[in-house]
Amino acid sequence: MNDQYIIPLFVAGSLLLTLFAFFLIAYLLVQKNKQNVYQLEKRQMVFNHQNHILRTKIEEQENTMDQISRELHDNVKSVLGFAQMSMYRIADLATDNEQSAQIEKTNKIIGEVIDDLHNISHSMNSNFIRNSGLVDTISKELENIRLTKNMTYDLKIIGNPISLSSEKELHIFRIAQEAVQNCIKHANSTNLILILNYEADFFTMKISDDGIGFDKKKIYEMQGMGFLNMFQRARYIHGILQVDSVPLHGSSITLTLNTNENTINNQVGDS
Repeated sequence: MNDQYIIPLFVAGSLLLTLFAFFLIAYLLVQKNKQNVYQLEKRQMVFNHQNHILRTKIEEQENTMDQISRELHDNVKSVLGFAQMSMYRIADLATDNEQSAQIEKTNKIIGEVIDDLHNISHSMNSNFIRNSGLVDTISKELENIRLTKNMTYDLKIIGNPISLSSEKELHIFRIAQEAVQNCIKHANSTNLILILNYEADFFTMKISDDGIGFDKKKIYEMQGMGFLNMFQRARYIHGILQVDSVPLHGSSITLTLNTNENTINNQVGDS
């Protein structure tokens, strides 16, 4: 073969190989992009499914608590009210001071129970919490605990309290409620500090106690302390919940919430 044919053939072959490599790379990039889109759609479907299950579970919890709240308010509280009225009538029939004193003492106890039921029914009712707002609801909850339990508290509000939407505030309150109950039932605390910190793009709630603490490595074994429920609620509102504790040195629970809705949506889409 003459040299005049070799050079054009070599150039043509090189061009064909270059075109083949180009189209191969383009094909691989397209396939990779399709795979990435598929994986993203798959993760989004899994996220949506998990979020639906979580929403259903939380709605069931709230519905149950609302039913108990109505039962306490409409039935139990009414029965105790009739009992108190009967005690007042019995007081009119008392024949001596000792009987009157005993009846008055019983009436006082019934009155305290009615007040406690009133507070409990409110703290369990989601509509009451949504309408009252986070700061007022937490303040009332802590004050009720102070009056009924041997515990003091320090509530600190940092920044300018803003509405985080009634739905988010409901779940934040439930997390706080669960954490405070843990302090009372399990930690043997005598004092707790609750901080609500409002910043430009973030909201932080921190609850600290002076109780007996626990080994945080065993946190998922402590089913009776409601940690799973707190983590689920935090996840539901796209928050981050951190638990810190050292045995015999108290514990703290910190909830961090991004209040910038655009940032939250971007984070969910990228997850």
